Amino acid sequence: MKYLSFIVLAIGVKCLAQDYTILEHNQHINIMALPMLNTPYRECNLSILPNGKSLYFMSTRAGLGDAAGNGDLYQSDFINGQWENPIPISSINTVSGEDEPTFSADGSTMYYQSWAGDWATMGGPYYQANLMNGIWEKKGSMGMNINRFFALQSKANMGYGTDGMAVSADGKLFVVACGPDYRGPMDLYYSIKGNQGWTFPKIMGVSTPGDERSVFIAADNRTIYFSSDGMGGFGGLDIFRVRISDDGTLGDPINIGAPFNTPSDDMGFVASADGRSAFFIRDLDIYYADISALDEAIKPMTSSKTVEISSTNDPVIIADTISTQKGRDPIVVYFEHDVAELPQLEENKLNSIMDTKAQIHLHGYCDADGSNTYNLALAKRRCETVRKVLMSQGIPEALIILHIHGEENPMASNHTEKGKAANRRVVVKVD
Repeated sequence: MKYLSFIVLAIGVKCLAQDYTILEHNQHINIMALPMLNTPYRECNLSILPNGKSLYFMSTRAGLGDAAGNGDLYQSDFINGQWENPIPISSINTVSGEDEPTFSADGSTMYYQSWAGDWATMGGPYYQANLMNGIWEKKGSMGMNINRFFALQSKANMGYGTDGMAVSADGKLFVVACGPDYRGPMDLYYSIKGNQGWTFPKIMGVSTPGDERSVFIAADNRTIYFSSDGMGGFGGLDIFRVRISDDGTLGDPINIGAPFNTPSDDMGFVASADGRSAFFIRDLDIYYADISALDEAIKPMTSSKTVEISSTNDPVIIADTISTQKGRDPIVVYFEHDVAELPQLEENKLNSIMDTKAQIHLHGYCDADGSNTYNLALAKRRCETVRKVLMSQGIPEALIILHIHGEENPMASNHTEKGKAANRRVVVKVD
């Protein structure tokens, strides 16, 4: 397997130049559609049990949700060398639409999305079900913080949408793709489950100004697959793989290469725990690939060791704790070169700061392009932009304190384009 390094120069999109890797596979890989699972309708948001013998997905084929154009959850099992005809999960499906199934390691717990009823007040849109005597029984929502996140987003924007979520097999990490509109752009957000339940979702370090969708956490609890059109590649959405390291940091995304990725939208990649079988979505149909002979770079790790995720401010790692020394973890928002307007994707990060009576400190930084006087003024304007957003959320101006840092006090090196981009930030700290 070869690793090809690319520099992405995005034209016409709000994307900084960045390094990324595309895998080049030396072995022939047979990609095949699964006609027994596919229909002329939409199939997407795959999930597979660690044993690789049960495949779950959403489909808009005839079912409870067909009349309204919504999807239902289906299950297909691998028996006697073939995939059985999918059957709807009738105990879960409603006319409102169900989607995005994901499972615990033993397959006895399912997490899923449902828009049934008044989900904003009933604990949705993400729920849990347990397998009891062969029947999936609903057990309520995934908890207050996840529900609060979606309720706030929906209240601010009725068009707010999601497209793919996953819970790790050990039940400790939740990742979801969502954004201001179903058509995009979307970002990946994550939540950590602790003694007090799920934390309020935060934006994940792989997010770009493009689309990030269709996430899956492998059975090793640390290999994450997702799709993006914001990192370059073959065209449309490409499938990427990223891993959580032993120290809890998130590694660099890797494009898993052809033939998995094409000019079409390729997404929904899932893999069995043994690293032999993979499934994914192309043009809203389900495809299969035998990956047993491929390099370990594309597969889940053989160890399922739980990673203790530590706190950090670095935007390229996935990390979380309930609190810092005095309160909440800092929030970092980024700006484009030489502008003080906050991109919508970055502004969304500030939604978690609600109803606080504590002081909020805004630390504004800048790169070294231009004079120090100009850059100080730019950093101040960026802080003022963030302050305006926070005030629109009901936070009193008197609680917001500005700290302006010039190019002589950077967060990263100004000698590289990557470092300059990292310095175009405002750090939000809540006492």
